[in-house]
Amino acid sequence: MSFEILKQQYGELTEYVIQETATSNRCVVVPELGGITRQLSLRKGVTLFSLLKTPATPSALVEDTQSASELLFPFASRIPDGQYKFLGKHYQLAKNSGDSAIHGLVRKHKFHLVEQVVAADHAYLKLSYELREAEGYPFSVDFTVKYKLSANGVFTLTYKAKNVGSQPCPTMFGWHPYFQLGNELVDAWKINIPSDTIVVFDNRMSPTGIAPFAIEGSMPLFKKALDNAFIVKNTGESAITQLISENQDVTLRIEQETGEGKFNYLVVYTPPARDCVAIEPLTANVNAFNNGEGLTTLAPGNTVSGTIKINLV
Repeated sequence: MSFEILKQQYGELTEYVIQETATSNRCVVVPELGGITRQLSLRKGVTLFSLLKTPATPSALVEDTQSASELLFPFASRIPDGQYKFLGKHYQLAKNSGDSAIHGLVRKHKFHLVEQVVAADHAYLKLSYELREAEGYPFSVDFTVKYKLSANGVFTLTYKAKNVGSQPCPTMFGWHPYFQLGNELVDAWKINIPSDTIVVFDNRMSPTGIAPFAIEGSMPLFKKALDNAFIVKNTGESAITQLISENQDVTLRIEQETGEGKFNYLVVYTPPARDCVAIEPLTANVNAFNNGEGLTTLAPGNTVSGTIKINLV
């Protein structure tokens, strides 16, 4: 059998490695640190690309404030002043980024490994976290994430959230990976963003409207700084962002499931170091807890889910 799952120590952290021995394709998951994927390596031809930019040591990973590879639930991005209104009631979240609440309530928390499967053509891990009446979010939701690596070289992230409480609750989900392609800097790459609509922000990075995004096809990232949200074009069951290195003849494909309640938004951010690009599929717009754009109201007993796929071509 060419797939295996290994358990190993990373400093004081315990992590799990899903790998395919024939290709060395692998992903490394840290359940106790928000269930993040610390490493994702996929092969194209003779080259094995390490695709995720994450802090280089266990202590730096624990102390990371840039949300590398974090799972963002029940909200993603920024909620100004940590305040929102839902079904006529006002709520106050803890502020964890200046005067705002940012990136949800499960990051850095310990997830539990609930299932691991090794098959002939794939292997996966399933992790869970029970969110119970947190500050400013007095709801009960069971959150799970499944990481799967397949023999066709595709890495799949699938999340699911179930309202196990007695009241409807607001939910959105996002994933916050920083992608790299070899040792090249961002200026050597192009990006193809599946959108013709960009979100307009105010000075607090909160949406105020939309504007046309007129760039079709591949956009060079040379000397271009991005920190923008987009509404993806819903032309089928999924939308694909492409990060392209022509020098290395490789394209990274980030495919997000689209449709009702799925990943219909996207954030793209180029950090100042210019050594990676954050490409963040979202199920709702920035500050959706207030503007309601894409927000899912999850009734008691109901579930919401979605899938993101990563591969190289």
